[in-house]
Amino acid sequence: MTRQRIEVGKYLTNIGVLGAAAGVVSTARRTNSMPRDWRRFIVWGVWIAGLILAIAGVAMQDRDAEFADE
Repeated sequence: MTRQRIEVGKYLTNIGVLGAAAGVVSTARRTNSMPRDWRRFIVWGVWIAGLILAIAGVAMQDRDAEFADE
């Protein structure tokens, strides 16, 4: 397997990544009015997990395309 160059542009223009990143605004608003307890960490953890999944989905697109070509 060869190492591929990471292209930042494909992450910055992907609608899934943009949507997940934009979710930080609503997450911040939601947690601002919440009591300061463990539930706040759960909300932020869910947002982080969504962002990671969106980024991983973009990263796997090239592998999916290679697999489909075989």
